[in-house]
Amino acid sequence: MGSPSIGAAVALLAVLLTPLPAHAMGRKPAETKKSGGPMEIASALAVTGIPASEWRGQFCGESAAGTRVVDRPADWEKLWRMTMNQTAPAVDFQKHFAVAVFAGSRPTGGYGAEFLEPLTDGRSVVIRYRLRAPSSRGFVIQAFTQPYAVKLYNKTPLPVAVDEIKDEAK
Repeated sequence: MGSPSIGAAVALLAVLLTPLPAHAMGRKPAETKKSGGPMEIASALAVTGIPASEWRGQFCGESAAGTRVVDRPADWEKLWRMTMNQTAPAVDFQKHFAVAVFAGSRPTGGYGAEFLEPLTDGRSVVIRYRLRAPSSRGFVIQAFTQPYAVKLYNKTPLPVAVDEIKDEAK
């Protein structure tokens, strides 16, 4: 038996790098404890009952780090067309809004963005996220990546801010 072809290796790599839908990622249910500060967890913002309400990946068309709050269908279509080169999934923006986080261009795989529980003080909502770096002992793809995460939330009448939570273990 000969060595595997390059085509088979590329196909395997493509399968391994394909982002999973949120329902296949084994997400944990939202915690309901308070944060200990003046803000409390706004778990009512979490979208439930929609098969895919969060998307993550390693490659997108956005090489600059940043965030976007999307609450209009035209902006949603543009986000997916310009950054993911895909048709946008259907979203009812009368009931939901989306937050997109872009980690910027990175030198290898293993980087990512994850959403944390949103907080509210009754006057505004803060959507929190954390950027992840690869483990120093792990294996990562040796390619430039542009990690991203997009998540739907239930619509709120309060102003929405997006805040990166720095990992203090670094």
